[in-house]
Amino acid sequence: MEFTWPVMLVGLAAVPLLVAAHASVRRYQVRAAQALADPHLLPLLRSGRPLRVPWLPFVCYLGAVALLVLASARPVAAIPFPTNQAAVVVGIDTSKSMVAADIAPSRLDAAKRMAKELVLATPRSLRVGVVAFSDYAQVLVAPTTDRREVLDAIERLQPQQATSIGSAILVGVRALPGRERAGEDLLRRQQGLLPGSPPSPPPADLPPGALVLFSDGVSNFGVDPMEAVQVARQYRVRVHTVGVGTPTGQVQTVDGQLVFIPFDPNGLQQVAQLTGGRYFYPPTPEDFRAIGRELGRAMTWQRQRTEVTSLVAATGGLLMLAGGVLSLVWFRRVP
Repeated sequence: MEFTWPVMLVGLAAVPLLVAAHASVRRYQVRAAQALADPHLLPLLRSGRPLRVPWLPFVCYLGAVALLVLASARPVAAIPFPTNQAAVVVGIDTSKSMVAADIAPSRLDAAKRMAKELVLATPRSLRVGVVAFSDYAQVLVAPTTDRREVLDAIERLQPQQATSIGSAILVGVRALPGRERAGEDLLRRQQGLLPGSPPSPPPADLPPGALVLFSDGVSNFGVDPMEAVQVARQYRVRVHTVGVGTPTGQVQTVDGQLVFIPFDPNGLQQVAQLTGGRYFYPPTPEDFRAIGRELGRAMTWQRQRTEVTSLVAATGGLLMLAGGVLSLVWFRRVP
């Protein structure tokens, strides 16, 4: 257990002082009773059923004081909570071709809008991550249940350069729970590094995971998408793809030059088919809700650091109340 305000723990020094004070008062009461009354008559001054442990009310008060001091220090503990391990990663193409305006105001803006619809359509317990891909793919938000963080990351996306759908698949798979070591050899080769140790087989109890890619389908850089698809299949990840663009493409000025920006759904359709996913064009809210239903739930217990001030303070209050009730029973006098 940790404490946000540990300086407040100085108050625990009052506990031994209270014990000493209570012992002193009890000794004084015994001496006074012996001096002023016949010891054989003392039991008759109390009514009700005597307690077996007459010191129990004081112990309750002492425990209440200690707990209230601990509560004032704002304790933080690792408490197990049920957590849904199922997750989906949203991959958004930020290549320069996404500036095409065949879908107003641009393909990238349309992809961001559809990605937000997907995030809002998924169950609240489902964890959602965000990957942006251009020349390379980058995890912007690891799978989380914080929808605001995910939506903010999507809103900040800006167009970059080339398109690497293979990198998007590889990085998206590795971002899913239990798949952090997926495609290590492929990743090392992409980075120009020497091969590492032979890859180990994926665990048998992988939680459900899916990847949803929003792209115009033209992959011209980085990892071969078909190699990345094999990694996704090995780690049981369905890759759903969403086409962003119009069949006729768009001719417009980019960097001062008039260029034709194509839309090629063939690669997206192939990726979805090989991984058991689906290709959406155009997607509907029901399509996005179906993805969440397919993933379902994989509940496990996971420890989370949580402030338990209210719990400790409530326990202290209950002990104080118990001590008061026992005191009324024990110290009630005959009128």
